[in-house]
Amino acid sequence: PSDKLLLVLGDVRAGSESEGLVRRYVLGDGNSQLVRIPPGVAHGCRNLRPASPAVIVYFVDVQFSTGADCDEGRLPWDHFGEEVWEVERG
Repeated sequence: PSDKLLLVLGDVRAGSESEGLVRRYVLGDGNSQLVRIPPGVAHGCRNLRPASPAVIVYFVDVQFSTGADCDEGRLPWDHFGEEVWEVERG
């Protein structure tokens, strides 16, 4: 696949050993990986090749719900700082 994505993970679990830790990974372009994201870890992706669509495949252990029983929260895109989404080219 020629997709290339920036994956950002941020631990927002209160009391976790890694609370507040933010990690960034570049995936695709020959470096495709399976990533397990634990409950309570915020995540988002940025397409690094916006001229072409990227494919993200999610495997979940609980069906997503948009109702009152939804266990997913939403954070602003810049919750961890807008610089977390920047990529130095070089």
